[in-house]
Amino acid sequence: MLPSEVLREIRKIVGAERVLQGEEDRACYRFDAHEKGPVPEVVVFPSRAEEVAEILHLANRWRFPVIPRGAGTGMTGGAVPVPGSLVLSFTKMNRIKEINVRDLYAIVEPGVINYEFQKEVEKVGLFFPPDPASYMYSTIGGNVAECAGGPRALKYGTMRDYVLGLQVVLPTGEVIHTGTKTVKGVVGYDLTRLFVGSEGTLGVITEVTLRLLPLPEAKGSLLAIFPEMEEAAGAVSEIFRAGIVPSAIEFMDRLSIYCARSFLEAELPEVGGLLLIEVDGPAPSISHQTGRIREVCLKEGAREVRIAASEEEAEELWAIRRCLSQASYALGPVKVNEDVVVLPSKIPDLIRGTQEIARSLNLPILCFGHAGDGNIHVNVMVQDDPEERRKAQEAVERIFRLALSLGGTLSGEHGIGMTKAPYLGLELSPATIEAMRRVKRALDPLGILNPGKIFPERGSDG
Repeated sequence: MLPSEVLREIRKIVGAERVLQGEEDRACYRFDAHEKGPVPEVVVFPSRAEEVAEILHLANRWRFPVIPRGAGTGMTGGAVPVPGSLVLSFTKMNRIKEINVRDLYAIVEPGVINYEFQKEVEKVGLFFPPDPASYMYSTIGGNVAECAGGPRALKYGTMRDYVLGLQVVLPTGEVIHTGTKTVKGVVGYDLTRLFVGSEGTLGVITEVTLRLLPLPEAKGSLLAIFPEMEEAAGAVSEIFRAGIVPSAIEFMDRLSIYCARSFLEAELPEVGGLLLIEVDGPAPSISHQTGRIREVCLKEGAREVRIAASEEEAEELWAIRRCLSQASYALGPVKVNEDVVVLPSKIPDLIRGTQEIARSLNLPILCFGHAGDGNIHVNVMVQDDPEERRKAQEAVERIFRLALSLGGTLSGEHGIGMTKAPYLGLELSPATIEAMRRVKRALDPLGILNPGKIFPERGSDG
């Protein structure tokens, strides 16, 4: 337990009203969307970077771990506490400090909700593309720490492409600023990119300068239904060859379609795959883009192509994809949710291999995700039973090895955190992992900040 002297000092730094010490209150902060850990010793809600700096100075003096936390929506345990830790929750640092319409940037605090920020910039005719599945409730700070993506990453890129600069409190308590407000800037090392995606292990983000774009004038949505997944995958590359880059192309396999159909009671046939496609741009271009995509999909074997005639119809189409998080529980009460990435042309190989793994272990496994960039979400559904959970972990490792054998990677959005740390050595060499460890040691010599994340235990790097 943290000494009473430390707790008194923490209350002095942030105020007693922003410190949680009751066990029931603290218990809410022991898990994220996927993993759970021990109850933290204390939960603190800072309001300024200076308070974060003082807490980290205190942590270095007393050698206790500090865990930064956004909204706890991560899927790999990145914000899960470790024994004896202090959780820094940034829900109180939720101000949008500036939206600059002339120079296309914004400055926000880390606790700003992605969805709320998107709506604010849209009011002034601007656009913030990063849209992870959790964007309705995940925070900008968490999105930066995980380098969040989402369906629109295909056309617009991921979070790293929209972070111009950061205010960061280093693990040793120093406050630094990285990057600029300008799109170009090459003075010194690119520390901004170092912190983006570092999962809260190298520094605590206390302010973010974001790049904005003009808001697209119009959007269009299509649903293309294919007898087999190979035809759906082939259509993706043909859409690109036709000179069209959609803002999103989402893929669902046979089992995902089954779950969505049952959950929504939707009129969906029993087929091998479907694509949900969104385009955006000047209003006059939308009908041309959707019409051309329809032609391509039909040529590639689509059984049916539905084009939304209104915003309401578009919402109905996208509900088919968005419902999967809830709909998948029809197959089992426990979900092991992983993401892997392969080249788009390798998606059929990944799906076929995953289906073979599912058959061999007698487990239901859904595959869906971002077909345009090859980022596929693999959901293993099991009963709450030790043997079922063991088989699920075996399936996960086999899927990871399959993705790597296809020239892919272990994660496109979820990060490594705790759950994927044991598998890091499957993709990265010992020398590469050691280089990363050196960066961590240089910035956090005492291992204060978010320990136990990303890196495997010594001796398990292979």
